[in-house]
Amino acid sequence: MNPRTDRRRAATGYAAAMPTPAGSGRPPFMGELLAIAAGGAIGACLRFAVSLLASSAQWHGALGTALANVLGSFLLGLLAGHVESEAAHPLLRPFLTVGVFGSFTTFSALAADNRALAFESGEASALLQLAATLALGLAAFALGTVLDARWRPRGPA
Repeated sequence: MNPRTDRRRAATGYAAAMPTPAGSGRPPFMGELLAIAAGGAIGACLRFAVSLLASSAQWHGALGTALANVLGSFLLGLLAGHVESEAAHPLLRPFLTVGVFGSFTTFSALAADNRALAFESGEASALLQLAATLALGLAAFALGTVLDARWRPRGPA
């Protein structure tokens, strides 16, 4: 493999990509890119569904974004142990963490929706919403990791 690519993967913690067939002309990280793209498409569709749900419930867009971010943080925490395990497929981590959850939980939407909330309801409301979203997201991630540690089967001792 390419030493530069291996160093980058080691630095980011990604497992080595699936072997590339000789003569295929594909870079060795093409599998990771395709996994991220597929996950990103799924996450973006799920994010849009949450936006529609929030809109149909007549919530402010910031609440829909907060819901997506907190739910995504919880699910990422719940699945983090599995995607880091030896049993996980090497493309599962980029597919879920960068692809699905990267597009489902979006900082740019959080910033834009909070800006709109500040304009409509005042800066204090927007600041409270932002702080609550960040705190709940961290708590949801922590809860997910605790549940993962409790429920995931352990190997032989």
